[in-house]
Amino acid sequence: MEQKKRMWAHGLLLLTSIIWGSAFVFQKFATEELSSWFITAARFTIAAVLLWVITYRKWGRLNRGYLLGGLITGATMGLGTAVQTVALTLGTTPGKSAFLTAVYCVIVPFFYWFVSKERPQKNHVFAAVICLVGIGLISLNGDMTMTSGDVVTLIGGVIFACDLTAVAWFAKGRDPILLTTMQITFSAVVGWIGTFVTNGVPAAISMGAMGNVLYLALFSTALCLFLQAYGLKHTDAAVGTILLSLESVFGVVFSVLLYHEAVTPRMAVGFAIVFVAVLLSQFRFAPKQKVVL
Repeated sequence: MEQKKRMWAHGLLLLTSIIWGSAFVFQKFATEELSSWFITAARFTIAAVLLWVITYRKWGRLNRGYLLGGLITGATMGLGTAVQTVALTLGTTPGKSAFLTAVYCVIVPFFYWFVSKERPQKNHVFAAVICLVGIGLISLNGDMTMTSGDVVTLIGGVIFACDLTAVAWFAKGRDPILLTTMQITFSAVVGWIGTFVTNGVPAAISMGAMGNVLYLALFSTALCLFLQAYGLKHTDAAVGTILLSLESVFGVVFSVLLYHEAVTPRMAVGFAIVFVAVLLSQFRFAPKQKVVL
């Protein structure tokens, strides 16, 4: 039975990475008609409503800790998503966005060091160095400059690193689904604030644009959160992390298939290097034991 659950968990985590990878393309399609802030607000609002309905039996457990955690993690997630979406309007392709955003995996250990005093391991430092090499191959032009879209995408990755650090801190001793519900709710609030400030409310929405937003809300946000929670509960963290990190790979696959992105050999090498850096950053090595004679 445990083996069967583990196999199901692996399949669901792989499905999660596939959906997350495809989301970059649907996000790009949505920006062709809707503002980045409105896309962020709409996807998180729909997902939040679903999560509130599903978690209604847990409402009585809400306290100031959940509110504070939801506010901070929601602010970073909402802002990071909006920035990532803005970058897609500045010329960044879905495939490049998938890999440049993935740098948050490499940054998190250093940010978590700041809040927990837990020093990054040597593999984290090495992963950060080779990740920079991969980013250079993906983004640097011949004159050693980067497009504004790629720069903004990297900024989004840094914000996502802040978000993951905050989630790791506030998740201690709390129900992950309930905390996620608060996080998604405040992400929606951030999205709506940005929408009204930038006057991004659309006069009308086509069926195609609405379909893109619904896909992001129902599948990439609400469904994947539950698949991720179940999958990580029934498998080893290292295996689960590797499966989820395939998101960036599937991001390129879907970008090539649906967005017809052209991947140059140099970009392919950069993608591979960043992916290796992401994998390397996830491993934890036990300290060497002293041998007593």
